[in-house]
Amino acid sequence: MKYIYLSLLIILTACQQPITNPKDYSRYLQPTQNTRLQQIDEELGFWQNKLNKAPGDIISENKIAGLYTRRFSYSGNINEIHCADSLYRQVNYLNHTTSSGTFRSLAANCITQHRFLQAKQYIDSALALGDDKYLTVLMEFDVAMELGDKYRAKKALNSITDKSSFDYLIRQAKYKDHVEGDLDAAISLMEMACDKIKDTHNPSLYCWIRSNLGDFYGHANRYQLSYKCYLDVLATDPHYYHALKGIAWLAFSHDKDVANARKIVAYLKLRHPVPDYDLLLSQMAAVEKDSIQYKQHITAFMAATGNRLYGGMYNKYRFNIEANDMNDAAGSLHIALEEVAHRPTPEAYSWLAWAYCRNGQVSKAITTAQAHVIGKCFEPGALFYLGKIYQAGGDNAKARKYLTTAQESSYELGPVISGRIAETLKTL
Repeated sequence: MKYIYLSLLIILTACQQPITNPKDYSRYLQPTQNTRLQQIDEELGFWQNKLNKAPGDIISENKIAGLYTRRFSYSGNINEIHCADSLYRQVNYLNHTTSSGTFRSLAANCITQHRFLQAKQYIDSALALGDDKYLTVLMEFDVAMELGDKYRAKKALNSITDKSSFDYLIRQAKYKDHVEGDLDAAISLMEMACDKIKDTHNPSLYCWIRSNLGDFYGHANRYQLSYKCYLDVLATDPHYYHALKGIAWLAFSHDKDVANARKIVAYLKLRHPVPDYDLLLSQMAAVEKDSIQYKQHITAFMAATGNRLYGGMYNKYRFNIEANDMNDAAGSLHIALEEVAHRPTPEAYSWLAWAYCRNGQVSKAITTAQAHVIGKCFEPGALFYLGKIYQAGGDNAKARKYLTTAQESSYELGPVISGRIAETLKTL
């Protein structure tokens, strides 16, 4: 018994130890030149010069569109995605009967903007042309997953003959996680995919999969591995902002080190001005019970994401704010209905069920959850909504079941939602 107690004590002590250390990442918070962005700008200048000399040259237009898409990942300027769209449409007007490549590029931009139904139309057009079918099928899977069409996604996945390829492994991982709720299997597949490309000398691809693997490890509460992934990415590309954001979340959600998390986010706001950071800062203010700062950051986030150029990219977060923080039941229902119409995934239906509940339609909320969410969506946010819905319906046993399961993902949910779950469980 003494050894069991000692083991538990060691585990608890390890869990309480901070994961992040400013000594590891402070070098990446220095105002250095973004060499990736500089390289993209040089390439843009080259192809723009060629286009100026030969207006209407579709090769130049296609290259510039691709560079604008790449630039967006570093600049955060949403206008660049729309510039790329405009150029791709011009190219597609001329080659839409001979090449599927531009259809795929347009679909990829639509995915970025959460215009998934439009992306599906582009992919269907690419499939009809029939050239480069392998590349189109890969994107067919991506679009089907975003639309919650697991049957079409599975069909596309099964059509990939090489089950050990990088392309197959990363998509099978996504299917395992989102459709089957098997995070451990998803991580194993992502690890295999990472091993596939670690020696290919492709920095962009390495950073992408390594940072995604860091996210997966975090969702599985494997914090040290998550942190190592993010540091590995930054060692390869110091301006890969997703990795820095991941470290900020570890500092905030796991270590409860708000001061250093805020320093990282302040740097990110300067170098990569996207609305995400005001949302994260609002959560930090909420934890510190700073209502003034909280309101300022929420207001800034809602104003920025209200820009029509973002489309539905931030619907998830706007819904959560309107439903849970602003207590705008009608506003949250409007967003949920819009999301389900354009992206009928189980997660979107979890928003709709919660919106019905917030509007006093508890029976309709439970019916929606039973038909579209339960057993189909494993996101901790959806489980939180299910628990609250059943609490409102007076079924404390089911409420406790879903909230307890959601509580296992406290790190992913963050201190604010985790605190709400803990308070709710006390009342059940």
